[in-house]
Amino acid sequence: MSVVSIRLSHELSTRLADEAAVTNKPKSLLLREALVQFLARQKRDRLIAQLTRAAAAVDTREAAALAEEALPFDNEALALGLSAGERDAP
Repeated sequence: MSVVSIRLSHELSTRLADEAAVTNKPKSLLLREALVQFLARQKRDRLIAQLTRAAAAVDTREAAALAEEALPFDNEALALGLSAGERDAP
């Protein structure tokens, strides 16, 4: 495991120590968990931004044609899901 050194403001350090005391978790664990969540959120936000840019670049007529083309598959998937739900119902 790598070691990273960071500087925290007094306020942030106090908040971290308080959270560690309340949760009975080491500060290093809290920081790792927070970093994992932050990095996942950053990755998700980048993906959303890419999808938004791609969607904005698509011609509306082309998008409508693609949606119309996919409609039978969507309906089939819904029908399969509904029939599976009926089989699984008590």
